[in-house]
Parts: sequence; C-alpha cells; structure tokens
Amino acid sequence: MQEKVDEWEGAADNGIDEEEGDFLVKILKSLGADLVDSVEYGDDELTQILLSEIKDVWQLMANNPKWLVNSGETPESLRTYMAKLLFFANDRNCQSPDETLFNGQCLPISTRKRSKHCPEHMGLYDDENNEGICDCLELTGEKAKSEIRPIYSDETGVCHQQNTQGPCENGEWFVLKNTSRCEPVPDGCPTDGRHVYWNPDPSTAKQCWEIWTQGPCDDGQLLHLHQDTEELQVYCSFRLAEFSFSHSLTLGSYLVRCLIGSLRGKLGACTPAFFG
Repeated sequence: MQEKVDEWEGAADNGIDEEEGDFLVKILKSLGADLVDSVEYGDDELTQILLSEIKDVWQLMANNPKWLVNSGETPESLRTYMAKLLFFANDRNCQSPDETLFNGQCLPISTRKRSKHCPEHMGLYDDENNEGICDCLELTGEKAKSEIRPIYSDETGVCHQQNTQGPCENGEWFVLKNTSRCEPVPDGCPTDGRHVYWNPDPSTAKQCWEIWTQGPCDDGQLLHLHQDTEELQVYCSFRLAEFSFSHSLTLGSYLVRCLIGSLRGKLGACTPAFFG
C-alpha cells in the first residue's frame, strides 16, 4: 500500500497533465481495492490510513477535472464509485452521491428546486458529513442574474423571497443589507420579488425598476443582478446565453461557498465537501 501512496504523491509533486490523468484514476481504483480488502479483514487501522490517502487522491482529481479527459472515466462515474466505496467503509451515510441523510433516510439532494422535505423556498443540501440540511434555494447561471434569490430569516427559521413582504409587517419588505432585515417599502415599489430600488447614476434619485427589463439601461441591455455580495447589486448588461455545467467531482450538491444570507453562511458551516 505504501508503494502506491508514494507513487501518486511523487506524480503530484512532478505535475500531471491531462494525458496522464488515467494514472491517478488507476491509483484511486487500486487504493479502493485495498480498502475493500481491509474492511473485509476488519483491519480498522489500515482502513483509516487508506481512507485518508484515497481522499487525498480524490481531492487532487477534484481540483483538476481536466485530467479525466483521457482517463476513460467521467465525473459522474467517479462520483458514483467514490460514494459506494466510502459507504462500504462506513465513511458515508448514503450509497448514492446524489443523496443525503435526513430524518433517518437517504433522500435526494435538491438545491435548485424546493425539496418536499423542506419548507417553501428551501432545498435539501448535503453537508460535509453527508447529512442533510434545508437551506435557501440556489440560483445559478441566468437565473442568478434575472431572479432575486430567497434569503434566510432568523425570526422564522426559514427562507423567504427577497423584496417581498416575507416575514415583515405591512408596508415593509424583506431585503439583504449585510444581513437579512425588514425595511419600509420605497414609495411605488411592488413587493413582488421582481422589483428593485436602484439608480444607475449615484447622483440621481433611486427609482423602482423591474429586473430583467430594459429599465434605465441602454438599448439592447437589461437590468442584471449580482448576488454574491452583502447587498443585492444591480447593473446593466447584455443578455448572455445560459451556460450548461457538467457534473463536478463532488459528492452531493453542497455548495463550496455559502450564499450570503443563507442559514449555512450564518452558522459558519459552509465548507468544501468532496466526500460528504
């Protein structure tokens, strides 16, 4: 086993290009076979050593997915292999990479549409321990630019749509200003989750604009959103085609970076989870 470990560590130090990506896959599978043997033999100490080395190899591959180009494997096939391997070694709760343990069951991870196991505006995420947590729905691609995402409320313990009344009193709307809060609705602004109070020129007064319309933008441009900051950012830009993303080398769909205003972000529990 130590010879295999030395082999992949030396390869990592020397650098690996995509032509040699199949090398790491072979090392991963070889260490995986040794892990199965150690579990069957009941050698707990060796099992833990192998788990550590397997995760190191996996992390290296996850950070360099281009190495898979000529490996004969796909991200999905390797995710499935890893999940089953860690499940066999009792290092993961669920056998499928797309499931997480929630209320004693392995349930489908759902981060972009509401999970029936979570409140409204919330999906089922996977944490670093392969345990489920309900959190605000994720928006990606064009949706993150054209739809205002929900944010978490400490008072209600669930997520609400931004720029709607949400958990607030009449005449207020739920917004993100460093943290989620209730503020008086600007005059003339609908609380429909589609309007923002904004000005393209800081020297002019703010007005209420509907997102993903031209608004005050130049011809051919639309009002876009940037939502990875402590306050909703609005800007004018041309509409871009939706990007399609292939599966990444992560187990589950737990976000590597927490969205500001989410439950996970407030609890400080958002960490990379390649092995969740």
